[in-house]
Amino acid sequence: MKKFKLVSFAALLFAGTVLPGNKIFAQDGTVEHNYLQGKTGEWSVVMTLRPSADAPAQIISGLAAERIMIGDYCLHEIMHPAASVKMPGFKRLCDFAYNLNEQRWDYMSIDTRITAGIMYFTYQGTDSNTITSFITSFPNPGMGPGQKGRGQSLYCRNVVIKIDNDHDMVRQYWRLTDKTEWLAVQYDYTRSH
Repeated sequence: MKKFKLVSFAALLFAGTVLPGNKIFAQDGTVEHNYLQGKTGEWSVVMTLRPSADAPAQIISGLAAERIMIGDYCLHEIMHPAASVKMPGFKRLCDFAYNLNEQRWDYMSIDTRITAGIMYFTYQGTDSNTITSFITSFPNPGMGPGQKGRGQSLYCRNVVIKIDNDHDMVRQYWRLTDKTEWLAVQYDYTRSH
């Protein structure tokens, strides 16, 4: 009888978490789920890049992002050049998720344009319009001619800004050890569909 109960519980757990459309353990309807779900779809993106504090800003338009939900609490994004734009191909993957168990936001990205690898951000805090996380140390990818600063340790403060249902922004402030922080990367998202 114990074996039957154990097998039944395992089958229920499997069915509730793996089978498509099954919502036994779902928490949809929460503020966090609704926020993430509302950000799915296709987005146009303009990137602003300042690889060093003294570098002029470079505007890179013609980027596209596709956002889908994975489960109830993870917004998965794939950014790439828009089909109509001629630029070298790349992919930037990002998972923006709410960890319901620990009541915190998680942010992770990997970008084929740089050599920093998977970037895991640690949650710092939230207010009504922003979600902030950080990386205490990652290697400067070194961008532009001569790849200035490549390999130097950087601190990164990542701020997700909630503007409205059809407009988001992500800002990454970089700081060299004992140096002034600057806005290094900004992604400006506008819903396209």
